[in-house]
Amino acid sequence: MKTKNFKILAIIFALGLFALSSCEKPDPDSQSAEDDARGSYIMADAFAVSNNEAGDDGTGKAAYPAGMTVVRDSVAHTVTITFDNCEYLGKVRNGIIHIAYERLFNIGLRAVNLNITFENYTIDGVKVEGTIETTFGGTYKVPEIHVVATAMKATFPDGKFISWSSDMTYTITEGFGDYDISNNVLEISGTINGTNRAGKDYTSVWNKVTLKRICPDGYPVSGTVTITSDKGETVIDYGNGECDDEITITNEGVTVTINLNS
Repeated sequence: MKTKNFKILAIIFALGLFALSSCEKPDPDSQSAEDDARGSYIMADAFAVSNNEAGDDGTGKAAYPAGMTVVRDSVAHTVTITFDNCEYLGKVRNGIIHIAYERLFNIGLRAVNLNITFENYTIDGVKVEGTIETTFGGTYKVPEIHVVATAMKATFPDGKFISWSSDMTYTITEGFGDYDISNNVLEISGTINGTNRAGKDYTSVWNKVTLKRICPDGYPVSGTVTITSDKGETVIDYGNGECDDEITITNEGVTVTINLNS
């Protein structure tokens, strides 16, 4: 079982990721930018759901909404979550998430490493496939989750899909363990290799993309995402650490400033 503070990571992990990119920006490769963010959100969501239940005991049956069943094997260290048209964490879910976990006792925190797979699983009608491996690391004061995703695929109701594999690290650089969770600061770095819904390959490199829990809009406050595709190199820069909605996008030497709330 995890401590209450470790569960905070699942909340922050999913916070604001879907807003990282959208097709409304004048980005020369907006499709890759949007799909890169969607894939990141799907992984963050799967981690949040799985992390809530991983361990020899979880949130408890009373916390489960209608249509959600959790079967736990504390000897084999596995959890099976089955959804039947269930609205959970703001999304409608169907199918099964399989979780195998490894309990950790040697780092001063009751954390777990996870292996997450899917069986006929959909989130808001999007089918999710693939394998996600998470490894807890860092220190008690600055914990991190190393996430390796393999053969991931998200298929949308219109039949189009995103596919990707990735190697990412999520670090709580400030505020972990504080009573006031608004102090939490999350930093994301790593690489994603994918194919967008238009069938075009891309690579994205996330360099210290930082989210502050205290920021009301949930947008990243600093760091860059560099997307390389058939349209060249596009760099999304999230700023200097201030809570705002302003980003810059640079492609082939041309830079524009975007306000995400406009």
